[in-house]
Amino acid sequence: MKKALGRTLLALLVVALALLVFVSLREPSLSRIWDEDVSILAGVEISNDEAVTLTQIRDWNYAISSISSKKYFDASFDPKDIVAMWMYEQQLSTSGLIAHTFLVFEFDESYERGRYLGLSVETRREQGEEYSIIGGALRSFEITHIWATEQDLVTRRVQYLDYPLTRYRLEIPAEYRSRIFSKFARETQSLASVPRWYNTASNNCTSSLIKYVNESKPGAIPFHYSYAFTGKVDEYLEELGFKAADYSLQITRDFLASQELR
Repeated sequence: MKKALGRTLLALLVVALALLVFVSLREPSLSRIWDEDVSILAGVEISNDEAVTLTQIRDWNYAISSISSKKYFDASFDPKDIVAMWMYEQQLSTSGLIAHTFLVFEFDESYERGRYLGLSVETRREQGEEYSIIGGALRSFEITHIWATEQDLVTRRVQYLDYPLTRYRLEIPAEYRSRIFSKFARETQSLASVPRWYNTASNNCTSSLIKYVNESKPGAIPFHYSYAFTGKVDEYLEELGFKAADYSLQITRDFLASQELR
């Protein structure tokens, strides 16, 4: 009995080590057959005065469970013109521990179509692939940055996929907002030539934001379990004073049927 149990444990250990070796040897790629919504990478040009030109900003339109149009546009942004930052949270587990978060940079009215510019750090899925927490920890997905209009990112999840979202206002000083935007733009530029793996715990939608806040103001967001359990990051940011305590808005299909997003 003991010998049989020992052989079973040894076999499991060998399988686990083989899986670990396989995962560690996998290389990320820019050349796969991607799902359409993540197939086109935004282009980034940064001028000497730090102005950022983004190409292929996604601006799709969605109806209930369908995509009604697929458009992209180019626009230039001055990070100093950011007037506010917003965070959206999409719960992915009934426990409330896991969520997808994305940012919206609000510019002044002169930016028109690009006034509410969204950035979603996502897995770059191949055709037919579906996101999984375990897969995200085992190098199953490359990481990508989706620059899109707020309308696109919100209605994709709410109208098309029927996930409710909660919107929060972030309380981040103007100088840090500019730095965070610029750092994300530079990382997007890098990812276009040097692919990297997404990681559920250490390189996800939320940890990227935290990393750039800390690079802008060292130690601003100390290590916390919400780095990985992203569904709790809103509570942690509020505790630290980076999220407005007096504002949250739940956005559902019923909400969008009755009023505009903004």
